[in-house]
Amino acid sequence: MKLASLDLGSNTFLCLVSEVQNQKVTKIYSDEVEMVRLGQGLSASKKFHPDALVRAKNTLTNFRKTLDREKPQAILAMATSAARDAENKEELFKICKDLNIPLEIIPGEKEAEITYRGGVSGLTGTGSRLVVDIGGGSTEFIFGEDQKILAGKSLDIGCVRLTEKFISVQPTPQAEIDKLQNFIREQLQQILKLAPQMPKEILAVAGTPTTIAQVELGGFDPAKIDGYKLTEQGLQKWLTQLTGMSVAEKIAIGYPEGRADVIIVGVITLLETLKAFNLKELTVSTRGVRYGVALELAKRFNT
Repeated sequence: MKLASLDLGSNTFLCLVSEVQNQKVTKIYSDEVEMVRLGQGLSASKKFHPDALVRAKNTLTNFRKTLDREKPQAILAMATSAARDAENKEELFKICKDLNIPLEIIPGEKEAEITYRGGVSGLTGTGSRLVVDIGGGSTEFIFGEDQKILAGKSLDIGCVRLTEKFISVQPTPQAEIDKLQNFIREQLQQILKLAPQMPKEILAVAGTPTTIAQVELGGFDPAKIDGYKLTEQGLQKWLTQLTGMSVAEKIAIGYPEGRADVIIVGVITLLETLKAFNLKELTVSTRGVRYGVALELAKRFNT
């Protein structure tokens, strides 16, 4: 069944058109990503910024053109942390309604399930793992054994949210980095307590790990990025380097505009997660929420 699954995150919007058979994504027709920064100023105002809604409308209008071209049999957009928090979320619903894009807001606990199912959908290996999805507003941590979910939790430690809270300037003073690192370390204690067992592997999905891998590899190649290893030592080097750089300098070495100004939070989150579980490396996955939404939509059609 040809399905369109959209992930409307706090920083990034993604649109996947895929074939799903027997709860497996068997073919990709289109896979698009655009930086929207829907969560702009949301922590302070509790409302979507007017500029963010304009960017959202423009991006969804572009996605609508893709949907018209690909003609999927069913469409589902799911919004995450930013939409849960926004007092004016009905404005996002109106944009989607006007474009004939069905929209649902994922509760935190459901987001964990969808993230895990999407993240592991391309894996054949066995064993215990922790899937980490760093978003703009929140980060999901999901423990599983093979395809089975054992426990999960969503924490409000997304890249945009914490950048606005802790980082005032870039290059960034070490004092701000220390406060940010300590805050994330404290938040991760909740995840350590939740763990049913110590994972043998950490699987990192979404823009933070794929972007770091892209910069390390010198370009975006999904075949090389999917399964790429990020090490504790490498992430520590990135943290030191990025702390001393301006946003323009980060863009110059390959971090995309819209990601460069919030990447430090993502690096610290991955680094502290590795330390918390005493692991030296993690595996990057190009899959995530949009794949999980596709599987969720397929399940509703018994496909």
